[in-house]
Amino acid sequence: MKNDLNKFEIFNHLSKEEVKLFTGNLKIRTFNKNQIIINEGEEGDSLLFVIEGKIVITQALTLATNKLDEGDDREKQLTNLNSKDHKIMLGELALFSPDKKRNASVKALENCEVAEITFEKIFEICNNNHAVGYKIMKNLSEIITKNLINSNNKVLKLTTAFSLLIDQ
Repeated sequence: MKNDLNKFEIFNHLSKEEVKLFTGNLKIRTFNKNQIIINEGEEGDSLLFVIEGKIVITQALTLATNKLDEGDDREKQLTNLNSKDHKIMLGELALFSPDKKRNASVKALENCEVAEITFEKIFEICNNNHAVGYKIMKNLSEIITKNLINSNNKVLKLTTAFSLLIDQ
């Protein structure tokens, strides 16, 4: 199971020995069907790898105005992902976010097995081995860039559709 981690993009171009630096520091967690794995807006301190199971990623449709305001609790389903079809890594944005806030919620659609490593441990490994740190940070920047490009394309499609709708 931990051996499968080298298939995740974050570990591209790392040797098996270099990947072991991370796998030796993983905590394995299990989540039952319908259990929340990540809550949007909460502080995150770890990267998660979905080893087995199916998840749904959602975001709130409205921004919370303050902590006391219950507000609108409707969510937009962004995607369903299955570990059989995708290598699912969660939490990479919180790794670099100044407030460490999670930007989406994640729920288990079936029983899930998740491997977790703390940001503190990631940075410790990267600081102690600069070559590994360089590869990890390069991979993370490529992952985040790819996700940003995909998000920008979705925004463009939505604004185009909205503009066409308004012009009618």
